[in-house]
Amino acid sequence: MNTEELLQHRRLKFRSIGGFQEGIPVEPKRKRNMKPSEVNMPKAADIELEIENLKKKILEAKGPSDLITTQAIEKLKKDVDKEMTNAFISMGLQEKLESVKLELSKASKDTSSQPLNRNLKEKVDKIMQEFNHNLSQPGAYLGLKQKLEKLNLVSRLIEKEERKQKLKAEINQKVPAELKEKMELLKNAEEKISKGEPVDKELMEEVEAVKKELVEVLKSANLEVVGVTKKNVVTAPPELKEKIEKVNTEIYEEIERVINEAGIRGRIEELKAGIAKGSSSEDIEKAEAKIKEEILATLDVETLKEKVKSLTVELDLPEETVAEGEISAENGKFQ
Repeated sequence: MNTEELLQHRRLKFRSIGGFQEGIPVEPKRKRNMKPSEVNMPKAADIELEIENLKKKILEAKGPSDLITTQAIEKLKKDVDKEMTNAFISMGLQEKLESVKLELSKASKDTSSQPLNRNLKEKVDKIMQEFNHNLSQPGAYLGLKQKLEKLNLVSRLIEKEERKQKLKAEINQKVPAELKEKMELLKNAEEKISKGEPVDKELMEEVEAVKKELVEVLKSANLEVVGVTKKNVVTAPPELKEKIEKVNTEIYEEIERVINEAGIRGRIEELKAGIAKGSSSEDIEKAEAKIKEEILATLDVETLKEKVKSLTVELDLPEETVAEGEISAENGKFQ
């Protein structure tokens, strides 16, 4: 009997004893360490949308005890627990985990006040290391990873909300009842300003007094106050303003002189006409760059720099102002 005849004989034998039936698909033998099917895994876009919706619910909620938010978080926790269990099973760690849980329950009954047994702790650490290693593989357990990320985000948002509520309650305790009434005045004044309504001088003075009083109360409660005081705007004396205007005038006059003497005025007029006609931005930029290069080539830049530097020294300004002066001297407007 040759090979083909032998194979045919075996096929017929399995059919005759019922080992194989025509037209009925045979399921593959599933092993414990096989990767679970990801057909029903939620898409990344769906997970992100769910995260955004949950984030909005938490931010819009008055407190962390909101019913909808609590239900959503509980559902998320259950989903994570379920997927974690499935992941442990697919990794072949479920039996080890159950064994460690049993040992932990026995150890807690025997020695409730003593620390965890070292050998038992090593077993737990080893299981978690193996789990984290398998979880960190690229492309593995994407649904679980996304839900864990979402759960961490929700936990951070809730923690932030709780801190805010705690701080709010602490401030309310520290602020006296009289000052709370005055804060209503502050709130009304801010509403008027936001609507563009006129606010009289007396009301503004009263508002400033309330702000100062509130700052003192918060400081006494060891709370940092940011962004309440007015910015101090430094104004130059009139004689210094005159000197600044004089230097600016000299710079613009020097640029005008160069434009007239170098015959650049005609090209500037052509550029203006091109802009009015709607020439391409590329042509306009090229023409502007060429005109500026010619102006700078003819302009006595060093003399202008010296004037700006001497003015800077006289005003006792930082070096950045010198750079600004140089830029303003080089970028003269076309008249």
